[in-house]
Amino acid sequence: MGRKPKESKVKSSNNGVWGKSVSKEKSIYATLKEITGTDMKAYYIMYLYCPEYLKEADKVPVKDFEDLKSRYACFSDSITEDICKRYIMEQGCQTAIKWLLKRLHQKKLIELYDKYYQKAMDGDVQAFKAWQEFSEKFFKEDKENGLTKLLNKIPDSELENDKEDYSYTYEE
Repeated sequence: MGRKPKESKVKSSNNGVWGKSVSKEKSIYATLKEITGTDMKAYYIMYLYCPEYLKEADKVPVKDFEDLKSRYACFSDSITEDICKRYIMEQGCQTAIKWLLKRLHQKKLIELYDKYYQKAMDGDVQAFKAWQEFSEKFFKEDKENGLTKLLNKIPDSELENDKEDYSYTYEE
């Protein structure tokens, strides 16, 4: 008689694929919590700026602050919306809000990029021109980062030992 095979302790994900998630990206909530240091502040910021990303908000949207407070145990009875509004003045909360707004802005830029592209594909010449201009600006950062990444591969010792004279003089 052989040994009984061990049961797998790895559970199936929602999409039917077996194994652990390979994503290294933190959720919006996890990042906000890391920046602010508390669950309550993270949830409050999400409530203000992206309530659609709160847990189960797609099924039952958060109506108001009292609804938010009733959904999450981290909000004690003594916490009011006025208290949470004061938290927004804290440096950590402002840093978290700025990070979140930047992410939301990036999402809107991607949506705008797709909209221009669809209109251009439908034959709109002005949309095509706008898409081209937008693309240059939208992807400009990536080009600069690519160059910086390439230059950063050059060891400092190579730069220090370089005897080439790169000075430039202009005479008329």
